[in-house]
Amino acid sequence: MNPLRSRKNLPLWLSVVLFVVFFVVSSQARSDVSECGVLKNYGDIGPFDFADASSSAWTGEAPRGRIRQVENVHFQPEMEKLNLKLFSIDRLTDEFHYTLRVFPNHPRALLAMSRLERMAGGKLPQRTATQFTPKITADCFFDRALRFRPNDKAVRMVHGIHLQQRGKQKEALAEYELAESLGEDGPNFYYNLGLLHADMKNWDKAYEYGAKAERAGFMLPGLRGKLERAGRPLPQVHPIKKNPLPDLPANSVVSD
Repeated sequence: MNPLRSRKNLPLWLSVVLFVVFFVVSSQARSDVSECGVLKNYGDIGPFDFADASSSAWTGEAPRGRIRQVENVHFQPEMEKLNLKLFSIDRLTDEFHYTLRVFPNHPRALLAMSRLERMAGGKLPQRTATQFTPKITADCFFDRALRFRPNDKAVRMVHGIHLQQRGKQKEALAEYELAESLGEDGPNFYYNLGLLHADMKNWDKAYEYGAKAERAGFMLPGLRGKLERAGRPLPQVHPIKKNPLPDLPANSVVSD
């Protein structure tokens, strides 16, 4: 709709402003989709919701469930570890690319793509971009995940890790806070958020989340050491849980 035609009673200058805003916003939306791809695949093979129970359910088409069917080929354990002795960066890029097109909100695959991009020096091998083929960047895959499931707490958490590892502290904090508001409460989450608060010199918050992580049975020397040097040592506590990381690998912890 043309705002100049629909606002005949407005002053000319205001109509021009509305038209410019309409054009800029529309162009930006088209640019985001053209770079990061529409959420649709060839032959309607997904996208599927990684967090939905149906994605793990056994069916006639996927006897071991859709997730297992994809991961067995395209997201094997050694791929997730970024084992360059077995797989090239090009191969890993292709496999993660496929995984994330089928399951845009696969949190471990998002994190693996983020880590692979860092390992590759910030630039991954590119493919010819189409509306179905996104630009191969970690940011694009996070953009797709957040468009697909904006209220997925695990996606918000790993996006926070991605931003934190790139030094974008304020943006990372916003994602962590949103993840927490959506119900994220794992020890790995608490540790990373505590570490971010320590780096931002928010010592009360760093102590609060560090204590939560330690009570849940997860603590590394990095955050504990930072709190001790800031005069806020954590007390020794007995952990509540022994297996704190069922959903994300240990390398999802931000480097101390």
